[in-house]
Amino acid sequence: MYTSRSIGKRKGAVSNRLRSENMPVTSIENIKKIITVAEKDMKIYFFKGPNLTFGLILPVVLYLAFAIGRTVDPDFAVPGIVAIAAFFGAGAIQSVSLPLERRTGTFNTLVTAPLSLYMIMLGKAIAGFLFGIVLSSIYAAIMIPFSPLQNLPLFIIGIAISSFMFSAFGLLLSAPFKDIPQAMPPATVVRIAMVFLSGVFTPIALLPPVLQTIAYAMPLTYSVGALRQAWSGSINLQALFVDFSIQIVLAILFLVAATKILQRTIE
Repeated sequence: MYTSRSIGKRKGAVSNRLRSENMPVTSIENIKKIITVAEKDMKIYFFKGPNLTFGLILPVVLYLAFAIGRTVDPDFAVPGIVAIAAFFGAGAIQSVSLPLERRTGTFNTLVTAPLSLYMIMLGKAIAGFLFGIVLSSIYAAIMIPFSPLQNLPLFIIGIAISSFMFSAFGLLLSAPFKDIPQAMPPATVVRIAMVFLSGVFTPIALLPPVLQTIAYAMPLTYSVGALRQAWSGSINLQALFVDFSIQIVLAILFLVAATKILQRTIE
């Protein structure tokens, strides 16, 4: 049960946050604040031994679960594995960090700082973005001897765009929830379904028509498509433009939607 004092504190925190959105601060100051949020999340949640281990082991486990007993072309599978590393690395920790901060009350402290909610969420998205880049780069380095990377600059661009989109998607999945047990089940179901329906291990063209339609509604599909082109060196400019454009648009929509949902649940 909320006391009048606790309600007053919550209203005060929201009021401070809303006032901070209108404060005349320079762009450099805003960037510094966003970087501070990102650094905090990276140190506390992302770049920890267990999280690194989880991020490195899970893509292999998912690949083996599919590949055992089947013949899988490495040139087809490797870009998908790298995409999974970015997918879980950039977004999975968000399902833990944001609800944990809301349960412990540290997020309420954060919103009283002189920065807007959008800046807070952007800082958190950057933390996941950097973690996704690190994990996918490690996987790429490991996989190159088995399947050579043909277009490194395009691959770097693809990983960067994908990692930010996945980080924003992770925030969107966790924004409605105030505790980890609430956030984890739906986020896990969505991610596992996306792995097996987004053309990671099986060409989308081989899926039933209904599943093909679902696959093209999933963000991971466009990440896998772009990375597969970069890895093979077989570039279709129109398809590549579509893959990158959709990911950029989705990243923005995910981040804005996550912020709006979070704003409604804390006011």
